[in-house]
Amino acid sequence: MIQNIFPTRKGHVSFSEVKNWSECPWRHKLLYIEKKGTFEGNVHTFFGTAVHESCESFIKTKKMKPEIAVNMIRKEWKENGFDDVESWCESAERILSEVPSFLDETFPGWEPYDAEEQLFESIDNHDLKFKGFIDAILKVPGKNGKFLYWILDWKTTSWGWSPFKKRDFIVSSQPRLYKVFWSKKHNIPESQVRTGFVLLKRSAKDGKRCELVTVSVGPKSRTKSLKIVDNMIKSVKKGVFLKNRLSCKYCEFKDTSDCT
Repeated sequence: MIQNIFPTRKGHVSFSEVKNWSECPWRHKLLYIEKKGTFEGNVHTFFGTAVHESCESFIKTKKMKPEIAVNMIRKEWKENGFDDVESWCESAERILSEVPSFLDETFPGWEPYDAEEQLFESIDNHDLKFKGFIDAILKVPGKNGKFLYWILDWKTTSWGWSPFKKRDFIVSSQPRLYKVFWSKKHNIPESQVRTGFVLLKRSAKDGKRCELVTVSVGPKSRTKSLKIVDNMIKSVKKGVFLKNRLSCKYCEFKDTSDCT
């Protein structure tokens, strides 16, 4: 069985797993093979999840319900003893109030296609699936009566992303891979699919809380992103787990017995 072949004992890989491996194969080994790790979330991850839920609801219904996010924030803040709940609720409401007009202006005539769509597609040359969840897919009128499909990933942030992060190849590989496997799933030409991140900014000025960061998917970047997945699978199967000391700064295993 696949589970007995791949060291993680799973029949699939996800982008977060590929990203962890690309940053540090040793950390990947600790997290996905030895099943170690203590991260259980913080104010930023809980906030992001709450805002995502309201955005998902909006894509499916075209009715924005900020109370979904606000209720989730109040619940998590109470259960975890976080401070300043009213400020976080206000940030969520301000962001969400701008999402409908932002999408209308950025994607004129858009229609909801799906939200939180699951991918579970075969990876070429491997007995594994690529698993992922796409935050939003919009169907937008294009030229000559054809439609364009926009694959979008919501990212909550404080002020936005630096130019360096916007150009980071590993970060941008997420929607790039989603495009490849989503097109394969639906038998839609990749030429009709566009990708990007929508930054949802807590600290930005009114009218500037949403920003589209487009991700190009040309032949070279497509091949390179798929090659990262291929290299990750081959390396893990071979049991090669090098330590990348440049990724230690924010690693939960830094200076522990698991990584000295």
